[in-house]
Amino acid sequence: MAPENYTDRPQRIVIFGIGKGADTARRYFESDTRHEVVGYVVDREFLGTAKFNNRPVVAVEDAVKAFPPTEIVAFAPLGASRMNALRAEKYALLKSMGYAFISYVHSSNRIAGKCTVGENCFILENQSVNFDAAIGNNVVIWSGCQIGDRSQIHDHVFMAAHVVINGDVVIGESAYLGSNCNISNGARVARLSFIGANALITKDTEECSVHVIEHTPPLGMDSLRFVRLIRDFM
Repeated sequence: MAPENYTDRPQRIVIFGIGKGADTARRYFESDTRHEVVGYVVDREFLGTAKFNNRPVVAVEDAVKAFPPTEIVAFAPLGASRMNALRAEKYALLKSMGYAFISYVHSSNRIAGKCTVGENCFILENQSVNFDAAIGNNVVIWSGCQIGDRSQIHDHVFMAAHVVINGDVVIGESAYLGSNCNISNGARVARLSFIGANALITKDTEECSVHVIEHTPPLGMDSLRFVRLIRDFM
């Protein structure tokens, strides 16, 4: 079930890029929707092939002629490069060329009537979304996240898998949230904050701040000896 502003009426889609993100988006659209990916656009310097996944690839300058915005919608599934700036730039570029955007929300999600979702969002499987959450434009949410009651995710955010956002949280524009981080109730994550994997945020962050935790060090014992020792205590 999709959000209220999402349509499953079949659309023809042009995707920006020919990398892993573009291929991942194509696989999800093909396997989980009735939409059709008809081609790809890239910056001219990356135009090294005429086809990708058996579909035409054109330079972005030629996109309007090859894929008219009156007939085809756009999708820019790029990752978190340069704190999401690259994805934001390509989204803005295609928008300036007259393209409307489609969002992808995996069919496993039950968020209709609970949550608003903007355009050019890529929301994968098994999200847990509470009432009155709001997701902005150009947001990537990987699998298995929790988004709490009345929380807001602003434009251009990237959330890795299994992020926990509690209630009344605000995630600022272009923030990055790593896997398994936890944002406490009512906290404000400022724009361009980098929240690393497994980090716990209990207070408001500052713009462009970095919050990471240390790597778990090795125990200094080989694994075979370790399992023998713990077996003795089980």
